[in-house]
Amino acid sequence: MDKSLEQSVADFTHSIGIMVRRVRSAAGMEELSLAESSVLKRLEMDGAATTAELARLERVKPQSMGATVAALEKAGLVVKRPHPTDGRQMHIQLSTKGKSWRARTIHAKHAWLAQAILQLSKADQAALFKAGEIMKRLAEQ
Repeated sequence: MDKSLEQSVADFTHSIGIMVRRVRSAAGMEELSLAESSVLKRLEMDGAATTAELARLERVKPQSMGATVAALEKAGLVVKRPHPTDGRQMHIQLSTKGKSWRARTIHAKHAWLAQAILQLSKADQAALFKAGEIMKRLAEQ
């Protein structure tokens, strides 16, 4: 990798990190880890899942997911229910508190980001949204 590409990648990664921290801060998400936030989002989008399923989908070890789920359960953001077909397993799902928390944080993140984007020129807004499409394609490869 040539030096300028390597530096550009490092700068890009750093910029993404700053943006993620700013958005999370605006939403008051400091109390949850990225892993915990990701699990809540997945449960909201995909519905109930076992700890093993969540670990596979999030690409982490089952033990790590167990700790994440335990922290979310302790915070009252998820609940465990018996699996509908396998009595040995438990389904993890968002609690009422978890659903409310997700709705509030999504609104806060979108509101902050919308205000920040409004400060950009129309050309920069278009470039930013195009970059978002490109980033999504890269992530899905």
